[in-house]
Amino acid sequence: MNIPALFTPSSMSAADLDALTVGRSDLLDTLTKRIGSSARDGSRPHTLLVGNRGAGKTHTLHVALARALSADATAKRVLPVLISEDSLAISSYLDLLVEMARAIGPELGEEARALRRARDPVGIEAAVLDAAAGRTVLLAIENLDRVFDGIGTAGQGSLRAWVETSTAILIFATTPVLFAGVSSRDYPWYGSFMVETLPDLSVDDAGTVLSRAAQRRGAADLVSFLESDRGRERIASIHKRVGGTPRTWHLLSECVDVHSLDALTPAVEALLDRLAPYYQQRLWQLPAGEQRLVVELARGTGPRTVSDLAEAVGVSSQSASTALGRLAADHWVTSSKTTGDRRTSWYDLTEPLLRDFLQYRGS
Repeated sequence: MNIPALFTPSSMSAADLDALTVGRSDLLDTLTKRIGSSARDGSRPHTLLVGNRGAGKTHTLHVALARALSADATAKRVLPVLISEDSLAISSYLDLLVEMARAIGPELGEEARALRRARDPVGIEAAVLDAAAGRTVLLAIENLDRVFDGIGTAGQGSLRAWVETSTAILIFATTPVLFAGVSSRDYPWYGSFMVETLPDLSVDDAGTVLSRAAQRRGAADLVSFLESDRGRERIASIHKRVGGTPRTWHLLSECVDVHSLDALTPAVEALLDRLAPYYQQRLWQLPAGEQRLVVELARGTGPRTVSDLAEAVGVSSQSASTALGRLAADHWVTSSKTTGDRRTSWYDLTEPLLRDFLQYRGS
């Protein structure tokens, strides 16, 4: 199945990403200064960006790196090593080291592969530091939760030992949610990251995304409408329905016009059409039992209990609870408890638009 390109920051230039950046100026300033200070004084403020799918983690990471490295003094002292957000080749600490070497250059990658065959992680570590030639190795890892799961606790410990003993590695990473590998005392990296949670776009930020896109397209009528009281009211109404995920608003900015925005429903339907291949692929990758729970949640209007969902899909509460636990771990659903009943968990979809999509498709 061919998936149309959505808003994919990793495939865009740093300049284009920076031009699309809305909001988060304080966070970007903080991250940029953090990298610069590390290059100057040798500090190692390892940083973890946390946000749901589409929250702008990749965007924020790449813009911060580009801004920091635009300063000559920082660029001379830093070797950026970026691990792809879609990297599927990491199932051990040795694999992570090889991917680092490949990111630096093809020759080093070949050397690292040979050392991996010899089961020599220390040799790869040394080769990477030799390539850095005294510079700080800025290791940017996307989906750190997956990478840590792949390398296991032993691999996490090996990475921590190398980072601590070399004092030459700074990690900037992303993750959809905090996970045990960084939040539990039982793991090597507990308490090692400065955690930055990415906020949603505000209504004003969302309006800026739409307005800038309209200006780039030369849609003067849409720019004027967005600046009007009615236009701002329409933006607020859509924001209330779809949330403030940056990817959502960048996608909407590509397909909205005055008529669809003024009528509201056509704008949301156009967005859902753009998202259809994305949601379909993700849903098809789920086991049938978990698909049924997601669809059942979408058919309702709010959070549901385990027993309610189990009865609705015809399985035991234990089976439903286990499946919902997996869905929560994969960020499909969130769970919460009420003040009056701390024993009962209430589950709902993580992404508001997923409910709209499934209802729109008649699932």
